[in-house]
Amino acid sequence: MSARQGRQSGGSSLVGAVSVSDVQELMRRKDEIEAQIQANYEVLDSGLQVDDEITEFGSVNVQNFHSLSNISTVVQHSEGKGLNVVVMRRGEKHQLRLVPTRWSGKGLLGCNIIPLQR
Repeated sequence: MSARQGRQSGGSSLVGAVSVSDVQELMRRKDEIEAQIQANYEVLDSGLQVDDEITEFGSVNVQNFHSLSNISTVVQHSEGKGLNVVVMRRGEKHQLRLVPTRWSGKGLLGCNIIPLQR
């Protein structure tokens, strides 16, 4: 019996059945996805791109960088304030401005910064 036949004959069908918890989960995920898109948009809008090599991040530069905690500290102390960031992109130097901002996800940047593996 098809779902259509089940409905016509008064029987119930599980085809296409959606529970309230399913809808709530989809709405929660939609909000998370929208927040991530917004955070990523703001990062991209600042000019930061995947594979940029950061050479300066606020007061952190190649001479005083020891670990990602250096950058984390600068970000935490700069919430809502503009940070000058210098990146190398395909051999060219680019100066950017990022503003660490709270969003529904983790961190203040809306992206992950990973150490360069050489």
